[in-house]
Amino acid sequence: MTTMTLPETLDAPPPQAATPLQRWSVGRWAAPIGRFFAYSLIALLLGAIGFSLVLALLIAGVSTVIVWVGLPILIGGVLLARGFAAAERALQSSILDTELPTPAPRAAPAGAGWMRRLITPLTDPQNWLDSLWVLVNFLLVLITFPLAMAWTVGAIATVGGPVATLILEQVLPPADNSGLGELFGVPEPYALPVDMALQFLIGLLFLLTLGPVVRGLAALHRGVARGMLSSRYHEQQQLLRTEQSRAAGRTAESTALRRLERDLHDGPQQRLVRASMDLARVEALAAKDPAKAQAVLRETREQLGLTLDDLRRLSRGIAPPVLVDRGLAAALTELAAISPIPTTIESPELTLPEHVEIGIYYVVSEALTNAAKHSGAAGIVVEVARIGDDAWVRIEDDGRGGAEMRTGGGLAGLAGRVASLEGRLTVTSPPAHGTRIEAVIPCES
Repeated sequence: MTTMTLPETLDAPPPQAATPLQRWSVGRWAAPIGRFFAYSLIALLLGAIGFSLVLALLIAGVSTVIVWVGLPILIGGVLLARGFAAAERALQSSILDTELPTPAPRAAPAGAGWMRRLITPLTDPQNWLDSLWVLVNFLLVLITFPLAMAWTVGAIATVGGPVATLILEQVLPPADNSGLGELFGVPEPYALPVDMALQFLIGLLFLLTLGPVVRGLAALHRGVARGMLSSRYHEQQQLLRTEQSRAAGRTAESTALRRLERDLHDGPQQRLVRASMDLARVEALAAKDPAKAQAVLRETREQLGLTLDDLRRLSRGIAPPVLVDRGLAAALTELAAISPIPTTIESPELTLPEHVEIGIYYVVSEALTNAAKHSGAAGIVVEVARIGDDAWVRIEDDGRGGAEMRTGGGLAGLAGRVASLEGRLTVTSPPAHGTRIEAVIPCES
């Protein structure tokens, strides 16, 4: 069985019944608050050290770079900042469950001299983002940690406030004990109950909002870290996918052109050469043997008809007229009609970009051709759908299975054609259990 990776949207199992809501508990409510305080304490400690060291190194390096002494100091500063950024990624991953992938560092060009290799860290934008993050994150934690602590203390006042008021009422002389009730002009007999009730309500407000406030502060730290520590990773991955897609497109185009040239040479070209020779014979026989000339003309007409069929078959891999004129569903229906294996098409009317429709048509056409040659299937099902911003197609037969992705084979060429559209292909073909080909092509590719 051969399997290639497919996006989660296609690998996801069928929808299941919604999971029952978990019952509220103090532990589940307090867990994210405790994790944020643990993160904040460690981040505050690391931030103080990083802020002091990195800022000192950067200032010293910039101020002395003119005499070259500052160059290694600057390099040491940005590399130290990279280390603190790596510690932050690990910290958020272990405590806040935040995935912060690390961008690939910029490498020195092949054959570069020692000086070029030495200054390469200074040319990497991510190192400067890490340095800026060290400064920003320390200032941020100086704000978020006291704010979370103040909100927690306010929440504790739900119980602690009334208790402290009762204790002070017993300890302090009446002249020295004044509360909120007295400030609001509440009569003396009701001042203490009003004071306790107000403190309880204020504490309750902090208690009810403590969870959302802490989650918001944690989200703020996650957002800053993603933007400064991992944004270039996603840019690098997008660039890598684009480069791979272009390389796959060039390979697929070259392979398709070679195949088209071979097919034209082996089929239509040979028949056209024969037809030309037959027409020359007809010219020579027209006066001597008209009956023989008529027979040669009939053979020539048959050869031209076969040539036309071959050209129509070859054109299906490029851009069939029915696809342009009547849409994808009609084009796939025509493919099913000429398939030697009974084929069922499940394709609603979809609005897809032209290059995506051509890609899907090519996948289905090649898959049906391969199935007719190798599968021994009694039936094929083709399903096309749009899932979010992706077009999805599945071709499944009930044949003998065992299909493999071999270099230079039809399935490898199919995978390359899909990759040229920034899509992905999956082939699942266990022996004796049929073959399933799934492809997803982004509509914005």
